[in-house]
Amino acid sequence: MDHGFTAEHFALLKAWAGISRQTGDPAQDAASSAVVDAYEATARWARAINLRLFPTGFVRKKSDPFDQGQRFKAYTWSRIYPRPQAPRGLAYTVGIDAVGEFCVKLDTVDLGSGPERLLYEVLRRYDNDLSPFAAVLASEQGLAMSFEALVDWSVEQISRFDPGYDELALAIGLIQPEMRLVTDTDVSRNAFSRWRSILSDKLEGAVHSIDGHEVWFAARDGDGGAEVKLGLDPRGREWGVEINAPPIPGDHNRLSAIAEDETGGLYLLRQGWLRGRRPAPDIREEEFMALTGLWPELVSGTGRAALRRWFRVASLDDPPERIQRRTARFVELCWAARTPIGTMGAGALDGNGAGVNGGPVAGGEERSGDFLLPARPAADAKIVEKLHGLVWKSLATILGDSSVGYRKWSRSPGYEIDMEIDAPGPAPLLVEIKTGCGTPDVHTGVGQLMLYRKLFPHLDNHRAVLLIDVELPLRLRAAVEALDIRVYRYSCEDFDGKRQVAFAPEFIALCGVAS
Repeated sequence: MDHGFTAEHFALLKAWAGISRQTGDPAQDAASSAVVDAYEATARWARAINLRLFPTGFVRKKSDPFDQGQRFKAYTWSRIYPRPQAPRGLAYTVGIDAVGEFCVKLDTVDLGSGPERLLYEVLRRYDNDLSPFAAVLASEQGLAMSFEALVDWSVEQISRFDPGYDELALAIGLIQPEMRLVTDTDVSRNAFSRWRSILSDKLEGAVHSIDGHEVWFAARDGDGGAEVKLGLDPRGREWGVEINAPPIPGDHNRLSAIAEDETGGLYLLRQGWLRGRRPAPDIREEEFMALTGLWPELVSGTGRAALRRWFRVASLDDPPERIQRRTARFVELCWAARTPIGTMGAGALDGNGAGVNGGPVAGGEERSGDFLLPARPAADAKIVEKLHGLVWKSLATILGDSSVGYRKWSRSPGYEIDMEIDAPGPAPLLVEIKTGCGTPDVHTGVGQLMLYRKLFPHLDNHRAVLLIDVELPLRLRAAVEALDIRVYRYSCEDFDGKRQVAFAPEFIALCGVAS
């Protein structure tokens, strides 16, 4: 389907930007009429995004190509609000501009140069290309897309924004930090139901994975609505946390709740209490905070509920992929808190490593070409992500079957620890998994393993392992191992129509799994 934008629209925006309106000028009238068509295409684009991401959201359309000073604007735009009472000062916006770009972003609306706008500019890093909540697409690329492809690109980019809408609105002062516990049974039940449905649309078997994440869950209907157990065990035998809809919303005796802010935004909350499993004791609030690095929300309620500490799992007005990502992160932190590996908890992040181990690496007169891996075709990012998840799940299943402790966790900005393994021996393992490996992947994996052991104190003495799917040239392998990083290979092969992963026996033995 045609999206309605043309190269002429971009040319007109560039040619007429900033020029004062002259009523009755034929050239201006023609340009204005053509740009209005671009505004209509922008509104149609915005409505399609809203339909995909925000069930209760709405669009505010702009159709006037002139600003308040009656000069031609250099851009088109439409605003998307995620819910009826969302603060009008912040919106998702889409449009094209004279620079030659399609743009989707979170932007302020009619805030002038006040403190909210100034803080917004700091957070957006003063540039759409640098902003963590904006994405641009060159006009040539966007014009070559179908309408459906343009919407798909926009939805994917918006889902990656960090912070999301409510976090940004809170940060710049458009939403007050205090929220109240929901006591309406229908609101609570419907919110839990929607959250549960967002986790995955693939419900085969008793245990399901959150789409795109190495987090698994089992769900059932309880007295108050959805009851969900979540964890990092693909078998579903161990769970990191339970998130259950309360029969009586707002009840302090229930560990999960829905809260609402002053603008009608809904949030899934969980108390900082993890009930003990096996011989382990319960993890209570102070320890929960120390081990996860999470901080409680400011929540009002009735009776004892107001005295409990509540932690945000997800903002339920976020795009579905962001709700999945935030839920997965919360589960990973809970699992990490339950899995004591090494000498410090996952929340102990306040140290800075100094120095780099190792010295000169001895080597012969080998050709520099020996450092190169065989050329590999570029792999689609989603395929690589899917393969990474398959390798992680296969390893987690093997470890779980042998009762070997493991965990993964992430920290801002962008630190992703693939896996810690509580292997027998002098220290735990720190594992980085690479799929579709080329030379840059090896460089990245080595850098991550070196960096993480210096950035995070509790990883300092871990034994580093790089898991890859290619055989390294001997000199490159020797160089990596000289950095105190062990290299092991895995393979993915198809058996009876299903892809299966096999690991080097030496690596499995290192993990403490009996052959």
